[in-house]
Amino acid sequence: MIRSTSYTSPYHWWGPGPAPVEPLSIQALVRTEAIDISCAATLWASLAHHKSLTVIGGPSGLGKSTLLHALLPALAAGTQRVYLRGCYETFAFQDQPGFSPDTTALLANEISPHLPFYLWGPAVLRMLEAGEAGCQLLATAHGRDVVEFAASLTGSPLRIPAHLLSRFGLVALMEPGSRGERGQVSGLWQLSATRAGVAIDQLGPDDLPADISSRQFAAARATILQLLTQD
Repeated sequence: MIRSTSYTSPYHWWGPGPAPVEPLSIQALVRTEAIDISCAATLWASLAHHKSLTVIGGPSGLGKSTLLHALLPALAAGTQRVYLRGCYETFAFQDQPGFSPDTTALLANEISPHLPFYLWGPAVLRMLEAGEAGCQLLATAHGRDVVEFAASLTGSPLRIPAHLLSRFGLVALMEPGSRGERGQVSGLWQLSATRAGVAIDQLGPDDLPADISSRQFAAARATILQLLTQD
């Protein structure tokens, strides 16, 4: 078990500004049409079964951190959350007794060079290597599309090997809403390792990520519907 409270507490999760008094829940995001219930259920089921997710978008303020935070209750019981410390991260938690990648979720507030408390430099590679070892990776990042996001990591200065990007698992793209308000999830992609590097495949409305069954999706959808009726 990770014993340091600095690792188990959110670290600049909302960026340089103040944290919201009451962050939006997944049911609130469904109600405001920031995400449709089918996509929400897909992501809920994926996080519940240790799949990784990165939420991307071009401009700031779309709600990337809000969406990822709203999905955290989906994590499997017993999952140890580890909030990475941006550019200061040493990954010393990997040496602590009881550390188990299979039950650990690493959370990065943002993959970005903009501020020192965001994850950048060698720490991005270390996170992906932890994903290779079995950790669940949850992050946000800038990118107007998935290819731009991938290129920002495989190009200079990071030059991360393309096959490691598959450890991001799923990528959800947020774009500005139709009336210019906060963002909406416009698509979901799955990243898979190939001999040539990484395959980037968009999931259609009826597609499920690899290893997520229709039964698991249905259970997640039922959970969200129940949350919608409780508020």
